[in-house]
Amino acid sequence: MGAGVRDGLGQALERRLKIRFFGTFSVSLHGAEHDAEHGAGHGADPAASGALRDLTPKGKKAKAILALLAEAETMRRGRRWIEAMLWSDRAPHQASGSMRQSLSEIRAALGDYADALGSDRGDVWLDPQAIETDLCPGSPLREAGRGFLEGFDVRDDAFEQWLAEARSRHDPSTPAPQKRLARPMKGRVTIRSAVSNIGSVTENVVGRVLADTVARGIEQNLSAARYVSEDRTTPGLTPDLEIRCDTAHDGGQAVAFIRIEEGTSGRVLFSDHLSATGTSADLLQSDAIHRIVNAASVQVPAKLVGHIDLSRPEAAAMGFSSLARRQLKQLNETGLAEANANFERAYEVDNNGVFLAWRAFVRMAQLVEAVNGDAAGWREEVDQLASDALSQSGGNSLAVALVALTRFMLDDDLRPAAELANTAMLLNANSLFARQTLALAHSAVGDAEQAYRISSSCRVAAAHDELSHLWDLYHSLVCIGAGRLEEARQTSHKSAHKAPTFIAPRRQLVALCAQSGDFENAKAHLTALESLEGGFTIDRYLNDPEYPNLTLRNAGLLDPVRKIKD
Repeated sequence: MGAGVRDGLGQALERRLKIRFFGTFSVSLHGAEHDAEHGAGHGADPAASGALRDLTPKGKKAKAILALLAEAETMRRGRRWIEAMLWSDRAPHQASGSMRQSLSEIRAALGDYADALGSDRGDVWLDPQAIETDLCPGSPLREAGRGFLEGFDVRDDAFEQWLAEARSRHDPSTPAPQKRLARPMKGRVTIRSAVSNIGSVTENVVGRVLADTVARGIEQNLSAARYVSEDRTTPGLTPDLEIRCDTAHDGGQAVAFIRIEEGTSGRVLFSDHLSATGTSADLLQSDAIHRIVNAASVQVPAKLVGHIDLSRPEAAAMGFSSLARRQLKQLNETGLAEANANFERAYEVDNNGVFLAWRAFVRMAQLVEAVNGDAAGWREEVDQLASDALSQSGGNSLAVALVALTRFMLDDDLRPAAELANTAMLLNANSLFARQTLALAHSAVGDAEQAYRISSSCRVAAAHDELSHLWDLYHSLVCIGAGRLEEARQTSHKSAHKAPTFIAPRRQLVALCAQSGDFENAKAHLTALESLEGGFTIDRYLNDPEYPNLTLRNAGLLDPVRKIKD
């Protein structure tokens, strides 16, 4: 049919796709438009018109996608959710490829009506104005005596569970599916905040808040689920991790003791304490919380790997991620390449967007560190990884903060990064990455003292972090913005000492040493840069606007270096 004719018929023609769930699943076209094409008389009953035009795709997975969409109240589902329903046994990139093929098959089957199906990176949907189904009782499309999705066979445990539940919802003659007594959430490390009945009501509440705060810090690093259960002995309810927090108040001093145990054996994986002057409630205002949350979120997953079945995707991903973080400590060409590969492996086995955010962060580091590679391709990849990370894990503070840090280091316009920093803080104010990103945001907009205050607290919290050289570097950038040049020099020196192959702090040390009159050490760091950074020249350092020393340039700290050149 010509485009002009179709435009003239308007919205009425967009209601001609009929999806049947009862009996054999089908997608068909009939009604006024079908009658016009096949010569039916005016006023004919659409349901009784001649042979229907069958638009049902042939593939089982393509049919299943349409069924999942059309059964949803809004006819919209998350793209990753559908992939998990139909390709749960495949790696994420394989599932995404299969998803794309099935969507293409659906559009080919729908032909001229392919625009009834829409998709983007996050969602897939049907146009409700173009679809009619037989799900409503009394629908003229429903065939009496037929069962819901008869003979529908898609061999995936997740889809089979959905199908059983959908049949129970829509077909009263179908018995309700039995509840599974398995893990509280499939594919998740389970974290239980233990309930304490010791002490006053205030002490108990504060203990629960602190335990949940630590649990949220751990949760953002991996695929996890928090829950509370009074009964640890019920089958299927034993958590992977149990967090206990006891608080007490005596003589104007409050103290909290936090320990994290492996759920089955009770083996202690982490313990720490904090104290505050005042009541138990004053513990919630302690800066020590940031330190504990950061330490637990890094140490516990690394230790839990030795106590958990690595055949579980979330457990294997946890192992790859912990290894990648350790490799980031090197911040050289080999370490960054290995870290990227292991974060990629983590995402392949456990489709968690936080691993995409880590990969964007690593690619950014490769660009900033001038690692040999496809710089233009990596820059495009960073943008794609960051976009996909936010699409999949936009509610994860760590993922948002990593993307924000990545954009701070690569983008000229810092406003989007600052907005992401604020979002990350709203999601989890105790996240070290979120707090450091916020410090950089304050520095970028000229709020130097607020930036310095936040960044200083991050350095204290990250004192024993395996990535503490990064926090030293970021604090040095903040100190430069605040005019605290001697402190900037000291923290850059610490960063370079902890990670000798880390290029970024040496770039700062060249200028900071020269500014303080220490030309001998400035020259030593120049020599180190010539060794570490391929293609480095002092002329490029001083005059190339693309060279990554914008903070130094804006602060006027490159001029003292010219004395070395001269």
